[in-house]
Amino acid sequence: MRSLFKFKSLVLGAMIVASSIAFAQNAAQIDDFTKAAKFDDVSEIKDLLKAGVSPNAIDPKGNPMLVVAIRDKSMKVIDLLLSNPAIDPNLPNKSGETPLMLASIEGELPVVKALVLDKKVDVNKTGWAPLHYACATGKLEVAEFLVANGAKINALSPSETTPLMMAVSSGNDQLIKFLLDKGADLKMRNHEGYSAIDVAELFSKDDIRDGLKSRWEKLYKQQYPGGPKKTPT
Repeated sequence: MRSLFKFKSLVLGAMIVASSIAFAQNAAQIDDFTKAAKFDDVSEIKDLLKAGVSPNAIDPKGNPMLVVAIRDKSMKVIDLLLSNPAIDPNLPNKSGETPLMLASIEGELPVVKALVLDKKVDVNKTGWAPLHYACATGKLEVAEFLVANGAKINALSPSETTPLMMAVSSGNDQLIKFLLDKGADLKMRNHEGYSAIDVAELFSKDDIRDGLKSRWEKLYKQQYPGGPKKTPT
């Protein structure tokens, strides 16, 4: 009998907690939190957190508040959320993009450092990795930091795209050279058979294409065979 009473008490307690959480995060509060995250309104965020709103609250579009703050470069809100012990620094949006991925594509190096060094976020997320995102917009310093902290230079996206291919599409010569010097593989091709050289051709990056072809010839002692070419299975 005592066990049954204890069990009922635990269930009732859990229901009360769940009810209070649901009450604390009503639609109006989520709307206020989203606006505050967008406009870097730290005071409003603090009030909402004190009222019981979770720092991991999700906006109506499926974005965690940390993601919202990163996208809108709300640095004070980012700092506040990252200082909260309850924050989940790996919580993705509905597209699977994590705070580190979005900080990388935005080139927000201080945020990237905070996530990796302080929050111990993994730099090698399966699928599209933070390094892919940094290279997509040519963010050299972020890419350098990620690689220095263990990011895989030849990481493959779901489409087998490499960071080098993304860097080529961004057109950042220095980033491309950095990746190559760190071991980026020119021979790798994505699922459509495109190499980094083909990507340069595709995006009309003629100087980059010619430079990569020259590097190919020096490395492999032969002319580039062209592409796209599907790898035999």
